[in-house]
Amino acid sequence: MNTGKDSKICAKKADAKDWLQEAAHLSVYFSFYGELLGEKTKQIFEDYVANDMSLSEIAREYGLSRQGVYDTIRRCGAKLYEYEECLHLAERFRGLEEQAERIRSEAETLSTALKEGPESERAGRIAQAAEELLGSLQ
Repeated sequence: MNTGKDSKICAKKADAKDWLQEAAHLSVYFSFYGELLGEKTKQIFEDYVANDMSLSEIAREYGLSRQGVYDTIRRCGAKLYEYEECLHLAERFRGLEEQAERIRSEAETLSTALKEGPESERAGRIAQAAEELLGSLQ
């Protein structure tokens, strides 16, 4: 994964696969840290990544130059990576999702293996609790 320093976030056409992967990472980081950005910066970044607007379209919308929009997006991407490097909230969140999924899967397997009875019902309740946890993480 790129760090904010060598981010390719503005090179949509250069390598679409890399851009999509990076945009996905930054979208996740944006959902965690977007509120830490300035309002105008946040909107410009959201327009570029989430709304798939071009630099020219954003520049017209905000009365900026294309270079100004480009620089804002690059700085914003770097800032989001910096926040994640320091706080690791997205990484921890992914870990919680994976753990809850493993618990759900194991409880379902156990419930099936036990067939019927109180232990099977208990395993079913554990699976249901893990499913609810996964739902709340979405």
